Amino acid sequence: MDILKMSKLNEKHFNLETKLLNFHIKSTQEFKRGSNHIFLCEMSNLKENFYAIYKPKKGEKPLRDFKYGTLYKREIASYKISKFLNWPKLPPIVIRDGMYGEGSFQFYIHHDPSNNYFDLYKKYKKELELVALFDLIILNTDRKAGSILMDEDKQIWSIDQALTFNPYTRIRTVMFEYNNKLIKDKQIKEIKILIDNLESESILFNSLKELLDKDEILYLLKRCKEIVNAKFFPDLDPYYNVPYPLI
Repeated sequence: MDILKMSKLNEKHFNLETKLLNFHIKSTQEFKRGSNHIFLCEMSNLKENFYAIYKPKKGEKPLRDFKYGTLYKREIASYKISKFLNWPKLPPIVIRDGMYGEGSFQFYIHHDPSNNYFDLYKKYKKELELVALFDLIILNTDRKAGSILMDEDKQIWSIDQALTFNPYTRIRTVMFEYNNKLIKDKQIKEIKILIDNLESESILFNSLKELLDKDEILYLLKRCKEIVNAKFFPDLDPYYNVPYPLI
């Protein structure tokens, strides 16, 4: 049986979202990461298999800043925006039922866990700049160094976009190297196209309505406009805008 790895896949030929939705869940084991209950699932259709990270709604820890039972939907919303922009790389993710009820299933990226943002920054500045910009768009309050992965083909991936989109929180990140940096024209143009789609009854807008509150979408639009007008990364405070733990 072949084990699928992201580096060997082309979505033209292998629709990973369909596989995540339809493959049989062969096994489920708890994955020790963070405060929520997360599981590593082996997915199979007898001919091939792969692994997915399962985050059930029931496994979410109640938080003061985020409505209970919405974190897995925020992961999906982040993925849809990254797919629309075509950056940064987020592993395919869907909503489906698992052993513990409805939740998100995200393609597992095979990687070396000893590498994180602090190890990768100098060599992958361009790729990581897109992650930092994306975090401004989705208002990521939990960008830890360990949520940046490098796969076996040296591709950079961003994971753990659950604590996002709440307009009453603040950015928390370890990526301060981009403070005050000019945002590239290409990304500004792409964010303008995102704005157009958020202001219309687009496919993206209608899909986000099923995942986020109305206010969260309005503030998403507002943030995008602020980024376009500013043209620079903000000057984030490394003492105030920082997550805990760092990794």
